[in-house]
Amino acid sequence: MKRFGFYLVFLLITAATASGQKRNLLQKAADEAELSKSLARGSEWVHFPAYSERQEWSKISDELQRSIIKAGEEALKFRWPVIKATDYLEFNRSGNREVMQRPQRERNQALTALTLAELVEGKGRFIDGIIDGVWAVCEQASWVYSAHLYIQTKSAGLPDGDDIVIDLGAGEIGAMLAWVHHYFSAEFDKINPLIAKTLRRTINERILEPYYKRSFWWMGLDGRSVNNWNPWINHNVLQCILLMETDSAKRVENIRRAIFSIDAFINAYPDDGGCDEGPSYWGHAGGRLFECLDLLYRASGGKIDIFDNKLIKNIGKYICGAYIGDLWFVNFADAGAKTDINAGVVFRYGKAIGDLDMQSLASYYIKRKKASPTPSGLLHNALHEIFDNKELAESLAVEPREPLILESWLPDLQFVAARDKANSRKGFFFAAKGGHNNESHNHNDVGSCILFYDCKPILIDVGVGAYTRQTFSSERYSIWTMQSGYHNLPVINGIDQKNGSKFRARDVVFKSNKNNVEFSVDISGAYPSNAGVKSWIRAYNLKRGNSFTISDRYELVENRGGSSLNFMTACKVSVDKLGILVLEGDGFKAELSYDSSKIKVRTENIKLEDNNLKRSWGEDITRIIMDLHDKKLTDVNKIQIRIKN
Repeated sequence: MKRFGFYLVFLLITAATASGQKRNLLQKAADEAELSKSLARGSEWVHFPAYSERQEWSKISDELQRSIIKAGEEALKFRWPVIKATDYLEFNRSGNREVMQRPQRERNQALTALTLAELVEGKGRFIDGIIDGVWAVCEQASWVYSAHLYIQTKSAGLPDGDDIVIDLGAGEIGAMLAWVHHYFSAEFDKINPLIAKTLRRTINERILEPYYKRSFWWMGLDGRSVNNWNPWINHNVLQCILLMETDSAKRVENIRRAIFSIDAFINAYPDDGGCDEGPSYWGHAGGRLFECLDLLYRASGGKIDIFDNKLIKNIGKYICGAYIGDLWFVNFADAGAKTDINAGVVFRYGKAIGDLDMQSLASYYIKRKKASPTPSGLLHNALHEIFDNKELAESLAVEPREPLILESWLPDLQFVAARDKANSRKGFFFAAKGGHNNESHNHNDVGSCILFYDCKPILIDVGVGAYTRQTFSSERYSIWTMQSGYHNLPVINGIDQKNGSKFRARDVVFKSNKNNVEFSVDISGAYPSNAGVKSWIRAYNLKRGNSFTISDRYELVENRGGSSLNFMTACKVSVDKLGILVLEGDGFKAELSYDSSKIKVRTENIKLEDNNLKRSWGEDITRIIMDLHDKKLTDVNKIQIRIKN
C-alpha cells in the first residue's frame, strides 16, 4: 500500500517546471508589514449582499428566484444518507471512487440548494434543512475523497481521525460550510448555539489547524512539485481563513502562508502560460489561480494586484489559444474534447487582465449552452454566478464571439495550434505537441497531433475515460487511451513510447508565415532503447487553404519489423483506391493519401464503453494502422490529407 501511495503522489504532483523561476510575485506584492495593514479584519471584503439585505436579494430576476427556490424545495426531501466505511473501502477493493464520491457530492449539492433558496426567499422555510445538512456533514468521518486517503501518513483506505489531511474534497466542503456560517450563524444561534459552535469547531479541526501546522505536498512549501491541487485547495482554504479566523495575528500569518504556497504554483509555470494538464484542467489550474488572486485582491482592498504581470496574462490567454471552435477544445492529456468551462471565471479573468477574447468566449459559451438558470457548483461558485455574471449571462458585457485565433505557439510547453484563416471556422485546424512523458495527467503522446476541418474532427486525441484506481497507479499505462500506439504516433519495431521525464521531445522547430505552418520534433527520445531508433523526425505542415501533411523521416539502429504509423479518427473510414483512404466526417469527406509501395493499411474498430469518451466521439472510433513493410534503416514517409470536392 505504501508503494502504491508513493506512486500515486509522484504521478499526480508532477507539474510543468520549465520555468522553476523564483518569481515570488505575490510575496513581492505584499510583504508581511503591508499585509498586516491592508488585510480585511472581518468580512468587509465580501461583495455579496448579507442575508438581511432583502432588497438586494429581491433584485435577482423572477425566473432565477423561482428556479433557486424550486431546487431548494426538492432538497428539502433529501434524506442525508450516511457515507459508510465500506464506501471508503470500495476504492481499495475495486478501484471505484464514485461509490464514496457520489453521496458526498449529492450532500454538497443539497446543502448548497437549501442555502441558496433561503438566501433568496428569506422566510426561514429552509433553515431546518440547512441545519440538518450542516449536522450531517460535520458528523461525516472525513471530507477527504476515498481516492485521496493515501495522503495520510500512517494508513489509507479509511479516514484516520489522528491524521487529518486536506484534499480537494475537504477544501470544497470547508469553504461551503464557511459561507453557510457567514450567512446563518446568527439564525442558528436563535435556535441553538451549538449548531454554529459545532460548525466552527469542525472547520477549525478539518481545515484551519491542519493548514496552519502541516506542510502537505500540494502546498509546495518544502520544494516539492505542485499541480492544480495547489490553487484549487488554496482558494478554498483562503475562504475559510477569511470567513472564519478571528485571531488577527493568525489571519495575517496564514494568509501569508497561502501566498507562499500559491507562489510555488506560479513559480512552476512556464513563461508562455501553457497548461500541460489541458483545457479541461485549466479551470482548476489557471482558473483557480485567478480565483485565488481575485480573493487576495478583494481581501486586501486592491493592494495585492498582479494582474498586469505578463505571466498571469499568458496563463489566462491559454484557454483561448486551445479553442478550436463550435465548443471543441484541444484535448491533450486528461482533457475532454467537448469540455465545459466555468464561463464566469473565464469572463472575470479576461476582465481583470483586459483580454477581450476571454470575455467574448465566456459570453459565447453562455449563449450557446443555454444553461439552466439554476446556479451550478458549490456555494461560492453559485454566488458568483448570481451576482458577478449577471451582465455576462444577459450577453450585455461583450459581443458573444468565438476566439478563432490564427495560431498559437507556446515554446515552453512545445504546443502549437493553427488554422487556415483567423476568425473563421472554415478550413483546417491542427494542434500538435512536443513535451515529455511525465507531464501532469500524462499520456505517452510526445509528437502527437489532432486535425479538424470546419470545426469537425478528423484525427483525434481520444482523451480519458472515467477515473478509477488504475488511472492513478502503476497500471496507468496499461489503459489503452494512455498509450502512444492509440495516439497519432508511430509504433517503432513493435515498441510504444515510454512514460517518464527522460522520454521527451528533441529539436522542436516551429515556423509560420501567411501560407504555411510547420512544426517538427524528433520523437525518438520518447521511446525506450529497445525500440532501436536513432532519430525520428515527425513533422506537420499546414498549407493554408489546401492540405495538411504528416511526414516521418527516420533512422533506425535496426529494423526488426513491427513498425507502423497509427492514426485515431472519429470519421468513417473506407478505401477509395490503393494509396487513398476516404475519411467521411460530419459534412465532409477527406482523402488521406499514402505510398502504398511502402505501407499496408489495416483498421481497427473500437467500440466505446466509457460515457466520457462517448460524450465526445459517439459509440465508436477507428484506429488506422499503417504497417511499414520495408526493411530500410532510413526512410521518409508522407501522409497527406485534402478535402475531397
